[in-house]
Amino acid sequence: MARLKYKVSLPTGETIWLTGNTISEAFSNGLLRYGHQFGEPPKTNQSPTIRTFIETIYYPTFITPLAPTTKESYEQYLRLNILPFMGDMPMNEITVTTIQAFYDWMATASQRGRKKNLNRKTIERVGGLVGKVFRVAMDMDIVSQSPIKKTLLRNNGANASHHKALSYEEIDRVKKSIPALPVERQRLYMALLAYTGMRPEEILGLCWENVHLEDGYCEMVRTVTYPKNAGTMIREGGKTELSVRTIALPDPAINILSSATNRTGYILYGETRDRPLAYSTYKRTYQAAFKALGITCCNYDFRTTYGTQLCEAGLTTKQVADMMGHSTTRMVETVYARSRHAGIMRQRDFLNHLNEPYELTEKLTPKEGSTPYNATVSEDAR
Repeated sequence: MARLKYKVSLPTGETIWLTGNTISEAFSNGLLRYGHQFGEPPKTNQSPTIRTFIETIYYPTFITPLAPTTKESYEQYLRLNILPFMGDMPMNEITVTTIQAFYDWMATASQRGRKKNLNRKTIERVGGLVGKVFRVAMDMDIVSQSPIKKTLLRNNGANASHHKALSYEEIDRVKKSIPALPVERQRLYMALLAYTGMRPEEILGLCWENVHLEDGYCEMVRTVTYPKNAGTMIREGGKTELSVRTIALPDPAINILSSATNRTGYILYGETRDRPLAYSTYKRTYQAAFKALGITCCNYDFRTTYGTQLCEAGLTTKQVADMMGHSTTRMVETVYARSRHAGIMRQRDFLNHLNEPYELTEKLTPKEGSTPYNATVSEDAR
């Protein structure tokens, strides 16, 4: 059996490798050799607090290597929720009852001392991180079981509101107005946002070398994000493996892109053409475009609109997931595939075609002698 290796960053900044035949052995070896760098280690008969375990083992090993945006989300879950509520509790004393109290605490703003309750989805994500922490602790024989028992826990958070699709009339008006935007950067951004369903970070990472106007498609191969305290982050790849994909360009989008005065570097470039937009410039760009178009929605509403229209046009959830770069069909089924009045009514022509053989040549009129719907049937007729 091959020995396991884990790359760990110590608080001092030094990077080390932990080795062992099992996860428990690898981390035990590391604690024996480098434990003095974390301060006084817990006594052998005492379970570490969840704060100590996260700061000395889980964070440097499992959170530090994550993508910037995911890392920032996990740090926020720890800083605002997990550590304030249970950070100083010994891990072996945290039970299902503790986690239930934690869930209720997150769902109640007055208890948390913050402005708003956390919604159901956010509470699930925070609980998921707690579960990951305890699974590692179980592998290291620090605890015998995880207190995250989904079948026993109640999540009292409110249902999360998701981005909404624009109406057919609104998206039609916006698309017709994009070519009239006076600033080229705004036209290019809005064309990609309204016609492709791309995530904003994917649009910001798009370079001309990945755009093939003559063939009607572009390639999503990188993203640009702005995590706090990290400036502008360029990442090769996408949110998931399937985010790296071919994106079809409709003719109206091709026409707008073809009018660009520059065809090198980033489509939305910053100080130089080989650098993406800074966050402040990006924010000013879409805010000015939204104002000029007379819309109050957000960037992701256009992605929701794109996915919803694909579903209403009859594409399968797998096809929509592939076009939008989702790793599974779950998001399509729960967000974009929800029925709405406009989508159902657009299928009326199909229903008429389906029922065409039964169409009457003459309009029905009340027949003489027929029984009215609400008439009382006579005793003889019974």
